[in-house]
Amino acid sequence: MHTSCSSGTREFIVAGRKHSASAQVFFLSLLFGFSGVLIAQTAATGALKGTATDPSGRVVPGVTIKVTSNETGQTRTVITQSNGTYLVPLLPLGEYKLEMSAKGFKSETFENIAIHVTETALLDVHLQVGGVAEIVTVRDVPELIQTNSSALGSVTDQRMVENLPLVTRNYTQILGLSPGVSGEVNNSASIGRGESSQAAATGGYSAGGNATNDNNFQMNGAEVNDLIGEGTISGGVPVPNPDSIAEFKVQTGQYDASYGRNAGANVDVVTKSGTNAFHGDLWEYFRNTALNANDYFLKQQGQPRGVLNQNQFGFTLGGPVKKNKLMFFVSYQGTRERDGLDSSVGCLTTGNLPPGLTNGSDSRTAAALAQEFQGQTGLFGGTITTASDISPTALAILNAQLPNGAFLIPAAQNAATGASTFSSPCRYTEDQFVSNLDFYHTDKSHFSGKFFFMNSDQTAPFPGNQFGIPAASLAGFPQPIPNGTRTFSLTHTYAFNDHMVNQLILGFHRPTGALGQNYPNVNFANGTGCGAGPFTLSSICVPMPPAFDDPYPGIIVTGALSVEQPNQAVGFNLGGNGQGIAIAQNFYDVSDSVTYVRGKHSLHFGGGVNRGQINISSFHFLAGMVFPTFADFLHGDIFESVDVPGVFGREFRAWNGDLYLQDDYKMSRRLTLNLGFRYERQGQLGENLGRAATFDPSLADPNPPATGTLQGFVVGSNFPATVPSGVIRAKTNTAIDNDGQNGWEPRIGFAWQLPGTNRLVLRGGYGIFYTRTTGEPFVQLLGAPPWGEIRTIELFPTAIDTAFPPTPAFPTFTPYSPATDLTPTAFSPHFRAPILQRYSLNLQTVLANNWMLEVGYQGNRGTKLLQGRSFNQALSATPSNPIRGETSNTLANQLNRVPIEGFDPEFSTFIESAGASWYNALGVSLNKRFSKGLQFLASYTWASALETNPGYATGGFTGGSLLGNQNSPRSNYGPDNFIRPQRLVISYVYNLPGPAQRSSLKGRALGGWSVAGVTTFQSGQRLTMTYSNLGFNAFGINSLDRVQLASGCTNKNVETPGRVTSKLNNYVNASCFTLPQIFGSDGLATGFGDSGNGIVSGPDQRNFDISIIKQTPLTETKSLEFRAEFFNAFNTPSFGFSNPELNVGTVAPDPNTGAPAWQPNPTGAQITSTSVAPRVIQLALKFYF
Repeated sequence: MHTSCSSGTREFIVAGRKHSASAQVFFLSLLFGFSGVLIAQTAATGALKGTATDPSGRVVPGVTIKVTSNETGQTRTVITQSNGTYLVPLLPLGEYKLEMSAKGFKSETFENIAIHVTETALLDVHLQVGGVAEIVTVRDVPELIQTNSSALGSVTDQRMVENLPLVTRNYTQILGLSPGVSGEVNNSASIGRGESSQAAATGGYSAGGNATNDNNFQMNGAEVNDLIGEGTISGGVPVPNPDSIAEFKVQTGQYDASYGRNAGANVDVVTKSGTNAFHGDLWEYFRNTALNANDYFLKQQGQPRGVLNQNQFGFTLGGPVKKNKLMFFVSYQGTRERDGLDSSVGCLTTGNLPPGLTNGSDSRTAAALAQEFQGQTGLFGGTITTASDISPTALAILNAQLPNGAFLIPAAQNAATGASTFSSPCRYTEDQFVSNLDFYHTDKSHFSGKFFFMNSDQTAPFPGNQFGIPAASLAGFPQPIPNGTRTFSLTHTYAFNDHMVNQLILGFHRPTGALGQNYPNVNFANGTGCGAGPFTLSSICVPMPPAFDDPYPGIIVTGALSVEQPNQAVGFNLGGNGQGIAIAQNFYDVSDSVTYVRGKHSLHFGGGVNRGQINISSFHFLAGMVFPTFADFLHGDIFESVDVPGVFGREFRAWNGDLYLQDDYKMSRRLTLNLGFRYERQGQLGENLGRAATFDPSLADPNPPATGTLQGFVVGSNFPATVPSGVIRAKTNTAIDNDGQNGWEPRIGFAWQLPGTNRLVLRGGYGIFYTRTTGEPFVQLLGAPPWGEIRTIELFPTAIDTAFPPTPAFPTFTPYSPATDLTPTAFSPHFRAPILQRYSLNLQTVLANNWMLEVGYQGNRGTKLLQGRSFNQALSATPSNPIRGETSNTLANQLNRVPIEGFDPEFSTFIESAGASWYNALGVSLNKRFSKGLQFLASYTWASALETNPGYATGGFTGGSLLGNQNSPRSNYGPDNFIRPQRLVISYVYNLPGPAQRSSLKGRALGGWSVAGVTTFQSGQRLTMTYSNLGFNAFGINSLDRVQLASGCTNKNVETPGRVTSKLNNYVNASCFTLPQIFGSDGLATGFGDSGNGIVSGPDQRNFDISIIKQTPLTETKSLEFRAEFFNAFNTPSFGFSNPELNVGTVAPDPNTGAPAWQPNPTGAQITSTSVAPRVIQLALKFYF
C-alpha cells in the first residue's frame, strides 16, 4: 500500500522475505561445465528485489537501481527487467541506500533499507512523472509479512543478540525463541558455554519435531557442524561471542532446495565486518557466589550455596585499513569459571555411604568390618561372619587413602542414614578470537576472509559412571575435557552484470575434543592393598586384572546395605567415568553461487562438495565391577563386570556433495511459487586404516558347531590382514552396503497474498529432507571384533578372581558356539540416512504498524530413523513352534531359544535404519519489529511427537537398545521425551522513555535505561517407568524393560496427584507397579511389562531471565553501559529428573523361595534436583567507542 506524504516523501512496503538458501555448491559442476548457482541470497547474505511502476500502475523497464552500503560505501547497480522487476542479490548484511532513476520520472532515494541474512527484502515503488533532476526522498515502512517464500523461521538482529540475557553469552540459546522449537530452559549453572555435551554439538533444541542433532549450522556461509555429535567431547559448533555477531537466522522448516544436510533447523550466523569508521567495545561480565540464591535442595538440607564464580572479558575493534577498500574486524573473549552447581558434568554428587565407617583406620580392619557388618547377607547369599569373609579387594578399597590422608571412601556425613553430599567446583577456561578482513576490489568484486579460533579446558571432579547406575561419584577421579575449534572461510562475490552475480566460498572447519580420566596415587592403611601408587585394579588386589584396562578401574556399589536392610540405600562409584577418547575432525568445503533473474523467474541452481575427516585416538574404557549390595561388595560377589580391550585408532573419511535447482516463480503480483529439487549425496564414513568391521546376523549360522564359527562377521574392503575362514570381506571400506547415499528431495511451496488486502498472506509447502547421520554410531563400533572386544559377564554371582578373562592380541575374532556369550555391537548392512517428509500451512497478518501475527500448522513424517535393538532376544517356543526341540519357555532353556546361539540375548546390539516418527504442531507467534523503543516476540507451540524408539536421535545413536520387546516396534511406540507438548517463550527489548536531552546531568541519570528478557513456560517432558530384572526375564532382556502396571492402575493415575513440592519423594504412585506376569512354564520366567513409553508428564518449567541496562553517553561516539542480568529472576524452582527413564523397582529373587519378587526402588521416582539453577545474578560493564 502506498500513501503520499508531505515534504516529498512517500511510504513504501518492504516485505521481509524468508527465503532460505545455501552457500554450499557442487563445485564439480564448474569442472564439468555446469552453470553456477542461481540464488538471490546465501547463508551469509541477503537480497533486495521489487517492481517499478508508473502512476497508472504499468510496469517500468529500464530503471537504473543503485544500492549503496551505509557502512562500507560498496555500491551495486542493476536495471529493471522488461516486466519492471529488479533483483540485487548476495548483499552483505547491513543498511543500504537505494537510488532509482529513469528518463521522464523523478529520481527517488530510499534510506536505511535493512538487509538480513538469508532473506530477500521486497521494495515496490511508484515512480512520479518529472525530471531526473528532481529527487524524492522516501522513508521506509518495512512490512513484516513474507510474500515471497514459504520458509519458516526468524531473524535475530544485532540488537536482540547483544541485549537479551544469554546464559554464558551463547547465541545458540536464541534457537528456542521461535515457534515449532522445543528444548530445555537455559540453565545459568551450566558450565562452559552453557549447554550439555550434546547440546554443544547440536544447539540443544528440536525444530519441527526433529531431534536435536538434526540441526545444520553455518557460519559466514561455511558449514561448521560437529559430525560426531558429542559436543564438548568431539568439539561442538563454534560459538562466537554476541558482540562479534552481525546477525543470526534460524529457519525451522520448509526451507527451499538450496538447503540440505539435515532436516531440522538451519542456523546461519554471520560475524561482523569492519566499516568506514573505527568502532568497538570492551566488556567484563562478572558472577560471584555471594550474589546468587541457594539451590532448593541444598537449602532444605542446610547446606551452603554452591560455588559459582565467573569472569568473561573481551573486546571488539573494527574499522578501515583503507576507506571504501579494505576493512578489518577483530574480537577476543576470555572466560574463567568455577562452577559447583552443574551436576550434569559432575560438580555436585549426592549418595549414600555405608554407615559404621569412620575416618579413622581402626574401623577399617578386617576384624572391625566383620564385627560392624556381622550377619549381613548379600543378594547372592554371601554372609559376613568373620574377618576371613572380607574380600582382599574390598579391604584394599576401604583402606585406600589419597595423598592428603583422606580415605577414598569417606565416612558418611549423616552416620545414621549414610546420606552424603559432596561439592567441588568444576573449572572451565576459554579463549576465543574472531578475525575478519574485507577487501572491496571494485564495485563488482568483494573478497571476505573470516577466521574463528577457540580453545577451552574443563574439569569435572565427579564424573558419572559408565553403567548409568545412580551412585555417588567420590572424590579423587577428575575428568579433564579439553576442546578446540578452528574455522576459516574465504568468500569472493563478483557481479558480472545487472542480473548475474557469482559467489565462491572456501571453508575449513576443525573441531577437536577429548575426554580423559585421571586416577590418583594412593596409599593403603592397615597393611592392605597390593602396592602403593596409581589406583589400578592391580593395586587393589584384583587377582587377574585385564592387561589393557588395568589402569582404568570402575567400582560401583549400588542398591541396599544388605538383604536384611533393604531400605538402607547404598550407592557410590570409585573410578569416575573410566573412559577416555580424543577426536579431531576436519571439514573442507567448496561452493560457488550465481544469481540469475529472467522476468517472473528467479532461478537458483547450485551445489557443493564437502570432504569430512574424523580421527579417533587415545580411546580406552573402564574395567568395571558392579556390586548389588554393600554386603556383596564386602564378600567379593559381583553382579556384573565389563572391560573393552582393543586397538581403537580410527581414520574415518567421507565425500559429500549436492546439486539443486530452485525457481521462485512470481505467477502474479499476489502469488509466488517456490519450486525446487535437490540431489544430495551423503557419503558413508569409510575407515582409512582398514578397521571397519561389523556383524551381519542375516549371514550368521543360527546353530553353530561346538568348535565355533566366524560366519556372519564382516570386515572392510581394505582390511590389512588375511581374512579368516567364514569372515566376509565387504566391497566397501565401510563394511556395509552404503545404501541410501543418494537423496532425491523435491520441495514445493507458495506464498499467496489474499485478494482484497495487502495485510494477509497464506503460505504453505511440502518437501522431502534427508538428514545426515552422525559419526556417533561408528564410535559405538570401536569395541567390535576383530579390533576390540566388549566383554560383559553377568553370572550371578561372579567372583572377583574370574571377573576379567585374559586379554587377546588384536586383530582377533572370537568364534561363537553354543558355549559362548558374545556381546557384539553391529551395523545393519542397510544403514542409511533417515528421511523426513515435512509440510506446513500458515497465515500471516499485519495487525498494526510493525506488529505481525502468524498462526500455522507444521508436521513431519520420519522413516528410516536410526534405532538400536538386540538382534538375539530369545524367542517364544510352543508345541506348534518348537525351537531346537524346546516347546516351553523357561529360564533354563533361554539360551536354546535365541535366534543365533553363542550371542547374548540382551547385549547383542544391532544399529539399524528402521525407526519411524510422526509430528504435528500448532504454532502461533506475535512479532513486533523494533519501533518506539520496543522489540518483542512471543511464540507458542502445541506439539505432539510420536516415535517407535522415543528419546533417540533421528540421525544419531549413542548406544543402548529399545525398551522391552526388542522385536516389537509397536510396543515401543510413544511420545518423544525431548518434545515439550506446550511451550510459550516471550523475548523482548524495551528502551524506557527518558529525557530528550541525554547530554544533561538529568538526562545522563534518567535516560538510557532499557530492560530485556526471555520468559519461558513449558510443560514437562514425558517420563517412562522402567525396572531392573535380575535374570528372570524369559527372553533375556533384563535391564531394558518398562514396568508392569498393577491391577486397578492405568497410565492416567500413575502420577501422584498434587503440587510438585508435595510429591518430591514419590512423584509416581509406587503401588501401581508390580511383578510382570509369569510367562514361563517353570513359574520363574517373567514376561515384559505392559506400560507404555512416556506415560507420565514430568514437572513443568517456568523461568524469567531479565536484563536491566543503563547506557550513559560520554561523548558523541563513546558511551558506557552497565548491565545487571537476573537468570531465574524470581528464583522459581523448576524440578526435574536427570533421566526421563525412571528405574522404579527390581525383580529380584525372594530370599526365602528364590522365586521372582517385586522390590520397589524407594528413590527411583524421587526428585532430588532442579532442572534450572536458582537465581544467578550477573553484572557487566561495557565501554563503546
